[in-house]
Amino acid sequence: MTGTPRTTGRHRAARRHRWILPVALALVVAVATALLGVGGTYALWNGTATTAATTVKSATATITVGTLSTMNTTVLGPGTGVTGTFAVKNTGSIPLSMRVATTSTKVASATNASSAAVLGELTLRLTNVSSAAACTAGLSGASGRLAAFDTGSSSFTLQPGASSVGCVELVLDADAPQSVSGAVTDFTLTVTGTQVSA
Repeated sequence: MTGTPRTTGRHRAARRHRWILPVALALVVAVATALLGVGGTYALWNGTATTAATTVKSATATITVGTLSTMNTTVLGPGTGVTGTFAVKNTGSIPLSMRVATTSTKVASATNASSAAVLGELTLRLTNVSSAAACTAGLSGASGRLAAFDTGSSSFTLQPGASSVGCVELVLDADAPQSVSGAVTDFTLTVTGTQVSA
């Protein structure tokens, strides 16, 4: 004997998903708004082009500096000075902004005067001249105490292949005390060339 199972109880009708349509509509509005906010042009076409071959060559920045001459034989008294010259040449291929600065000093004192005391009585002056013969005492130019002398980064510009003569004057202050007499001072000037900005 066969039978069919009987079901009893209440049945609910299937629920309709009423939220699908509003959510789909909100997504369409959001995407459309996002596309409106994006600038630009949309097209199916594009194109490319190639430039002719180009060669780029780097420049060189080099200088040569001669010896500072005729300064190491003169004895200074208060208020007197000594001059010397050096030559500098731009051997590179670009203009250079020139700077001259004291990079080292050494003092040997016969009277136990401190190095600072001796250096505090010496003034260095530097100017460019047309030739070594044109370097004389009292010329104007950059000036400062020997130990801190610095023309700054743009003292003058030297074109490629050009040369210049630096006239250096070292002066002992007129009111220098007796305690610095007999001192011997060695110093080094460093010449730096920096590429001129275009």
